[in-house]
Amino acid sequence: MEKFRNKYRIPSTRLKGFDYSQNGIYFITINTNNHQPIFGDIINGSVDNIFPPKMILSDAGKIVSDCWYDLPNHYPNLILDEFIIMPDHIHGIITIENNSDIKTKHGLSEFIRAFKSFSSRRINELRKTKKPDIWQQRFYDRIVRSNRELNNIRLYIKNNPVKYNKNAI
Repeated sequence: MEKFRNKYRIPSTRLKGFDYSQNGIYFITINTNNHQPIFGDIINGSVDNIFPPKMILSDAGKIVSDCWYDLPNHYPNLILDEFIIMPDHIHGIITIENNSDIKTKHGLSEFIRAFKSFSSRRINELRKTKKPDIWQQRFYDRIVRSNRELNNIRLYIKNNPVKYNKNAI
């Protein structure tokens, strides 16, 4: 483990030398601090799986949804794809599409920073609290490199409530 300013720090998980503001598709996962299940609950589906398990959002989960879908209004080079909110994390696919009309090319870290900031502030207002940590400091990302991989990730996101339910047993 490295030290920065005489403190231990976890090395970055970002791909070294990669420009995260360039055009591309990114799969991201962000966990709540200490995996607190604050965004809602998963209700069980039917035994015959005609009705699969479903995520029911809490008020905090609805705020997270609103903040996620509002991001393209602030960042014109951001396109949202598949997305899901789980009790203690989110998964989403973000496409960065820069063109010559865009003067400021923001990158993945800026989008995530803004999302966490917007949603945390609104959740804190809802709870009438000051600065509790809603999100873990870091996030997971994967650069999507093919259409096959993109489709597999979309399926993974859609089926996450089923998988989450099985892990909870």
